[in-house]
Amino acid sequence: MSWLAFSPWQIVLSVVTPALVAVLTCLAEVRGPLAAPLQKTTGIVGPYFTGVALLFALVTAQMLTEVWQKDNAARLSVQAEDDALRALMHLARVHRLETTVAPPIKGYIAAAIRESPFSRVGSKPREATDRAYEVLQGALVAAPGLGESARNVLLANGVELRRARDRRLYLADDETTAIKWASVLVLGALTQIAIMLVHIGNRRALRVSVGFFTVAFIFCLVLIAVFDAPFEVALAHEPGATLNDTLKTLPP
Repeated sequence: MSWLAFSPWQIVLSVVTPALVAVLTCLAEVRGPLAAPLQKTTGIVGPYFTGVALLFALVTAQMLTEVWQKDNAARLSVQAEDDALRALMHLARVHRLETTVAPPIKGYIAAAIRESPFSRVGSKPREATDRAYEVLQGALVAAPGLGESARNVLLANGVELRRARDRRLYLADDETTAIKWASVLVLGALTQIAIMLVHIGNRRALRVSVGFFTVAFIFCLVLIAVFDAPFEVALAHEPGATLNDTLKTLPP
C-alpha cells in the first residue's frame, strides 16, 4: 500500500470511492442479480445498522483527533527546529562567535531545506543534513574563548536542534496513514450498505439517506488524506519556508 500513502492518490480516491459505492448500492436494489433478493428483504429496521454506524463514528472520531494532533506536532517540530537555530545564532552573537558558528549553521539550513517536503530514511538529503549537523556540533565544541556554562548552553541548543529534526523526520516517516484511511473507508462502505438495507422498499429515502451520509463520508476521508501526511500536502513547503526566513537573518 506504499503507493496509496501518497496523499494526492488518497484525495482522489477519497472522493471517487464513496461516491462509487453509493451509486452501486442504490443500483443494486433496482437492477442486477441482487435486486430481487434485496427487494424481498423486509423487517430490517434502524437499530440493526446502528452497530456498524456507531463503530464508523467512533473510529472516524479517533482518527480525526489523531490527524489534528499529528498536524500540530508537525508544525511544532518545524518551529522547534527553527527556534533552536535562532537561539544558536543569538548566542553566537553574544559571545562574538559569528564567524565560527554562522557558516555551519548556514550549511545545516541548506541541507535541511533539501529534505523538503520530506525524504525517506537513508536518502542522500538526510545523510547530507546529518553531516552538516556533525560539523555544526564540532564547531560548538571547539568554539574558542567560552566558559564551561556558556559552552553547555550552546551544546544544549545543539541537542535540542537534533531532537526537533528527529521529531520532524519521525512524523514524515509515519506509514500508518494508509491503514487509517483504509479503515475508515471500509467501515464507511459497510455503513452505506447498512443504510441501504434499512431503507429497502423506499427508494427516495434510500437515495437521500445514502447521499447525505456519502457527503459526510467523503469529507472525513479527505481530511484524513490531507492532514495525516502533513509534509506531503498541508506542510509540503516545510521546513524550507521557515528555515529560509531564518537564513535571511544570518550575516552574509
